Amino acid sequence: MELNDYNVKVASLINSLQKLEEIYSYLNMPQATQRMRKILTRMENDTFHLLIVGEFSRGKSTFVNALLGRKILPASKNPTTAIISKIVYGEKPDYHICYREEAEPRHLSEEEFIKLTAPKEPDEGDADSVHEYIRAQEELAKIDYAQITYPLPFCQNGVEVVDTPGTNDLNTVRLDITYGYLAQADAVVLLLSATQPLSASEAEFLKERILGNQIQDIFFVISRKDEMSGPEEEQSVLDFISENLRKILPKEVSLKNRIFLVASRGALFYHINEQGGKLTMKQEMELPEDLAETGFPAFEEALGNFLAEEKGMVRLRKHRREALAVIRTVQSDLSRNIAIEAHSADEIRAKAASMEGEFQKAKKRAAGIVTEMRISLDHGAAALDLKCRQAGQDILSAACGAVQNLDRDMSASAMQQVVQKAAMTRKKQFMDEVLKEWQNLFGREAGEARKKLAAIWQDIEVAYQSSFNLPAVVEGEKSLSIDEAEKTFAEEAFAEAGKLFENMLSSHKSTGERVASGVFAALASAAGVVSNLWNMFSGQSQPDWRDKIRNQVTSAYSGEGERLAQAIARQYKGKVEELCRQVQEAVDARIGDMEAQLQSIIKEKEAKEHDSRERQAWLRERQEALRGLARDLERLDW
Repeated sequence: MELNDYNVKVASLINSLQKLEEIYSYLNMPQATQRMRKILTRMENDTFHLLIVGEFSRGKSTFVNALLGRKILPASKNPTTAIISKIVYGEKPDYHICYREEAEPRHLSEEEFIKLTAPKEPDEGDADSVHEYIRAQEELAKIDYAQITYPLPFCQNGVEVVDTPGTNDLNTVRLDITYGYLAQADAVVLLLSATQPLSASEAEFLKERILGNQIQDIFFVISRKDEMSGPEEEQSVLDFISENLRKILPKEVSLKNRIFLVASRGALFYHINEQGGKLTMKQEMELPEDLAETGFPAFEEALGNFLAEEKGMVRLRKHRREALAVIRTVQSDLSRNIAIEAHSADEIRAKAASMEGEFQKAKKRAAGIVTEMRISLDHGAAALDLKCRQAGQDILSAACGAVQNLDRDMSASAMQQVVQKAAMTRKKQFMDEVLKEWQNLFGREAGEARKKLAAIWQDIEVAYQSSFNLPAVVEGEKSLSIDEAEKTFAEEAFAEAGKLFENMLSSHKSTGERVASGVFAALASAAGVVSNLWNMFSGQSQPDWRDKIRNQVTSAYSGEGERLAQAIARQYKGKVEELCRQVQEAVDARIGDMEAQLQSIIKEKEAKEHDSRERQAWLRERQEALRGLARDLERLDW
């Protein structure tokens, strides 16, 4: 993947931002300096999150291995990817596991990593095997993600490939992992199969989960190209999927360079052979003469172009807009300061004293905005609490109702799947409903905060003009109206709340789900009666066996609403406080810069009253330098 052109643009923008930071620091503008540093920090830490999703048996892990050129992730027809695996660039291969409750990641060998991510399925006739699998799943539930470091060109330049659990997994622990990471994705690769193109469940996942998360940068990769009889069948599969995707996708989402038919196994074997690795005789028979036969070069080129020219440019344009907004604010401040320099030190000191009352009034009004916001959001918290408790009852009812559909001849794992699927369906519905309510609530408050902040800035602007007899602010340079950085706060910080909420829900597990045993005996284990339930599963006569299972399900899921309510309340309260603090800090920081500028002018006046013209010329030089940088940024052809 080539990102050279993108890197040149990044370097150019960083160079301009560093010059701006120097000017702001020299002008004693701490808020503008800090904002420029934040933009630079975000640019330096920018990461492209490429999320790989797909159902089991679609060849997802084999596809990722082929993409990376080495067999790193375990591939199986069974649910093997039980945790998130992040592949990042590094000089040498390395493996780490990051636990939720531990600050430092644990280092693993490659063998340990594969064993952990793909625990051996249990022998349901062997109690020791069952409990060993339960312990393995409990360990997996503690893991946040695995990080694989490898010197792969594809992962250079801040590209992070994220492999997720299967989208059709009945295990809610693994399924919720995928849902949580969808909110963080910059681009999604949806794996389909040429032998089962676009099933009903895949179409639903695309509509509800990918498009539902406002993700429109999607690559559709159809695996098993090597199982097609020839070009005619290949084209038939491509036409079928294209036609059905067009019925699902919004009109603005283009399918040009977004659908690819690939042979993952052939591509993987090609890379292994190219690197001098050994292949079995069977693998050598699948080895293509040319990598182009596998369809991977075309896909990688399209994805590389997307990362460099599309998604990357969107980010750079955003950083540039933020920088230009800061420049407009500082330019307006400089215009004021140049005009204020015409006054004597005593005049400025007297006017500054009168402005101090306006500044304090603005801070008080901002505090009022915060109080009103908190009260409104607290009302929302009470409504969410009720929804959580009702959802808990619905989840319990769904799980218990599913017991009636159990058959005594079913295996333990089959019983577990029936019950968990019923509970999971209701939980997914709850997540969607509450997340939407959360985002609507915070979005409404964002709009109100924006209007009130704009009114504060306008009043200060009028007071400035009146106090110092300044001309009206030039149209297009309304520095005290809400600027780009505060729009970022008002529009994006609230959206982040929704992402935080979804991630929080994804990590919250019910008592039954937390065990994640892979066999239904886990429910009994959570209630402390493994042996009794095991006897029922082993076929011993129990006339009321469904009632006993229902009792264990009730024990496992009881209190789910309270647990959800407590978890959400903690996250909600923390986010409310964070957002309210950001409103107050945005006002305080802006006013602080204005106060600092007045004091700086007074200090300069007192030291050099006779050098007013020199000071004005110095400020004009800085103003012209800013104009030049603004012109440079605006001329960038992005």
